[in-house]
Amino acid sequence: MCYGFSKLILFLQSGMHKLFLSILFLLIGFISKSQSSERTFYGGALYKSSGLGICFQNKFDTKKEIGKQFDLELSTYHHPQETKTFNTEVNNPSGFVFGKLNKVLLVKSQYAFRYKISQFSDAQRVGIDLICGAGVSLGIFKPVYINLIYPDPSGYEVIVSEKYDPTKHTDKTKIAGYADERVGLNEINYKAGITVSAGVGFTWGYFTSYPKHLETGFYIEYFNKGLPVMALTKNKSIQNGIFLKLFLGKKVAKN
Repeated sequence: MCYGFSKLILFLQSGMHKLFLSILFLLIGFISKSQSSERTFYGGALYKSSGLGICFQNKFDTKKEIGKQFDLELSTYHHPQETKTFNTEVNNPSGFVFGKLNKVLLVKSQYAFRYKISQFSDAQRVGIDLICGAGVSLGIFKPVYINLIYPDPSGYEVIVSEKYDPTKHTDKTKIAGYADERVGLNEINYKAGITVSAGVGFTWGYFTSYPKHLETGFYIEYFNKGLPVMALTKNKSIQNGIFLKLFLGKKVAKN
């Protein structure tokens, strides 16, 4: 309990709580402002060049050509140089990425503007929007623990879980795979960055209670000195790629 309290103190001292509060206030402000507009809440699946995830969107429409939306994403992060390998010298090997320091979950909060290209005229039309937004990204990373093969005094081999150290664990043949995912949870750390994105959105079934929405485009994310993912290759500060989101929505009537 004392350890958990000390982690909370360190978290508050780090200033990271200010980032969480900023995201929270942005979400609350967005929802409050949209009370006078027709809102649609969306939830769906996300594909990015760097990983997979889930996404949520609070979108509201007015009679003007410019609309607004709030986006929230949770996704995995895959370093461009990651290559999964298996140690075939052990029984029932599990895959691992040699040289990987941390596993990362990305949480992205973004405020975006939409420009309507195609207006809805009937239930058959597809609405098309140009979308541009910016926000904050939070990298949540947990250190990698690996299962290592060591000989014991009786001549047999034992499996020992250790935190990956690139200066110590240089022999791939001694690695049996990743340790249990719960190992290292007490060492979770955070890193904040910024993100921008632009793309095009397609909405259909607009006049029903459950419209569908698809977005695709490109994104750029910046983390100072990069995310600490790989030990044996450079972790770039700027990441970019394409994204694809597929949503199912629930329309909320005007108040």
